[in-house]
Amino acid sequence: MKNLFARGLHALPFTVLSLSASLLLSGCWEKDKEGSCSPKGGTCNTAAVVVDLSKTTGCGLALHLADSTYVIPTGANWVNFLPKAGQKVTIGYTVKSNQTSNTCAAGKLVELGCITLTTTTTTGAN
Repeated sequence: MKNLFARGLHALPFTVLSLSASLLLSGCWEKDKEGSCSPKGGTCNTAAVVVDLSKTTGCGLALHLADSTYVIPTGANWVNFLPKAGQKVTIGYTVKSNQTSNTCAAGKLVELGCITLTTTTTTGAN
């Protein structure tokens, strides 16, 4: 038992260092005006429709916003979403500052902070 306790003390600095590093890396880097920590583009309040621009511009899947503009989404949230043309979504995004790698003329590159599939229910009047 004494041997086990001694080993645990040697591992303590490593454990503390690992936990500290994970907290630092998972913390957010930007703060909003109130000072609370929130992800950039994390508010899903922009309506959009997933569209396929492959045939017209060669851009592939993009998002058509309510103001008739297109944005080209990037980032882990977009990849993990598994988008399909015709899906109605709400998104939160930030425009990427470096647009030089954008090969699509249809719209600006954006990084999605969030994306949520919306289910619109229609009521039929008889």
